[in-house]
Amino acid sequence: MRQSYQFFVSKFYPIPAELNIASASFLLGLAGFTLAQALQFSNGFFNYAGIFLLSLALLLLFASMSYRNPDESVKIFYKKISFPVLFLGMILQLYQLWNTLPGFSVLPSVMSTLWLFKFGVVIAGCFAALSLLPPKLISSTWQNLLVVLTLVMVWFLGVWVIKTSPQPMIDVFVFHETSAQALLSGENPYTAKVPNIYGHLAYYGAELVDEQGYLTIGNPYPPLSIYISSLGYLIGGDIRYSHLMAFVLAGALIAFLHSGREAKLAAYLFLFMPRSFLVLELGWTELILVFFLAAVIFCATRYPKFLPVMLGLFFASKQYLFFVLPVSLLLVANKSSWRDWFNLYGWMGGIIFVVTAPLAFWNLQAFLWNVGAAQWYQPFRIDALSYLALYARIFDQIPPFLISFLALGIALLIVWHIAPRTSTGFALSLAFCLAVFFAFNKQAFCNYYFLVIGAIFCAFASITKPSSSLQSENINLIPHSKS
Repeated sequence: MRQSYQFFVSKFYPIPAELNIASASFLLGLAGFTLAQALQFSNGFFNYAGIFLLSLALLLLFASMSYRNPDESVKIFYKKISFPVLFLGMILQLYQLWNTLPGFSVLPSVMSTLWLFKFGVVIAGCFAALSLLPPKLISSTWQNLLVVLTLVMVWFLGVWVIKTSPQPMIDVFVFHETSAQALLSGENPYTAKVPNIYGHLAYYGAELVDEQGYLTIGNPYPPLSIYISSLGYLIGGDIRYSHLMAFVLAGALIAFLHSGREAKLAAYLFLFMPRSFLVLELGWTELILVFFLAAVIFCATRYPKFLPVMLGLFFASKQYLFFVLPVSLLLVANKSSWRDWFNLYGWMGGIIFVVTAPLAFWNLQAFLWNVGAAQWYQPFRIDALSYLALYARIFDQIPPFLISFLALGIALLIVWHIAPRTSTGFALSLAFCLAVFFAFNKQAFCNYYFLVIGAIFCAFASITKPSSSLQSENINLIPHSKS
């Protein structure tokens, strides 16, 4: 039995060559920065500069996984330039955040207070820069205090955005507000009546709007997102307060993943990406997803016994994550027995069931329509930041949307053969697979790629931990014989 298990493991798990930390981390950081710049153009909608930068980010992501053993001189070069170059990238992001209106729907009556947001960006940037001083110039206590102060300033910046944009003109916000009101009133969010606030069908398929102008969906998101959004509505009167808390906590988990400066730089590159507060303003749920992903990486690195719980919460937070579920195998490749596998996926499946079942079985038909079937009727968006939109513009015809699943399948095969079997490999593979999936999708906007950027900087923080490296992580699926 054990020999059969060993044979299966040796065939099913190709062990990739080890990553070079210096080169992989630098390429990863550049990929995250480049993708953030792609979103800065036209706020993540289609534009040719954005397509170019998206393509460059994909190449950098692939290179970070496949570029293994450069010459010693190249390793030294990467090590020397990585932190200074990415630090300058953070400074540029802070300038863009300072110089750009943080959202779409800031009330004209409060534009006179925009200086508060700009001032907050400057203060947050100063705290962040000071916390990145070399260890010989600043104690770990002061360094950690400055990180906390940076996070506090990010919180206040988020509060300013929420207060100055109380009713953003987007259906996502309406979905969550309506669902929170319904849930707190004892009604099913999936059967709530939501109006078509746009008054046209450009953003919906005909099957999604009834004759009275109401949508046939109450909320297209899984129950966990509804619970968390409703918590913000219950406590603060706005669903985005819970999204803001998720955003700040995600930054904290990345920053404190380890004691090195690189983790803090990764957190700042994520928090200060120029369009981050746009994602908050419009109520997109990817802020929640990045928090759970950061928690997965944090637990995998420091508290592995909680990993199944966090994995369950992560995969329960968005329905398209089901398509990248195979990537989770990279986290369990060093398990030594079938029982370990069963325990991890059993707990993970149990968590998904527990958080999903109450709303799902309240009205199963409504749940399956909202979260599942209705998604297939979403129309092709020519304004999406994707190669399919580029194809449609060039050839004046809509390509098959199943191309995205073909591209995802190829991406999964690639990461399976070249990604390391570690928490870094999980985050890196997730970023690559989702980036490819979105880049070939019929809809792909700022919030989609925001999750990719979050995954990139989770991987960046994980790979740069100073006390250990990818080389020190044992990859061993075969149980040791007991004497």
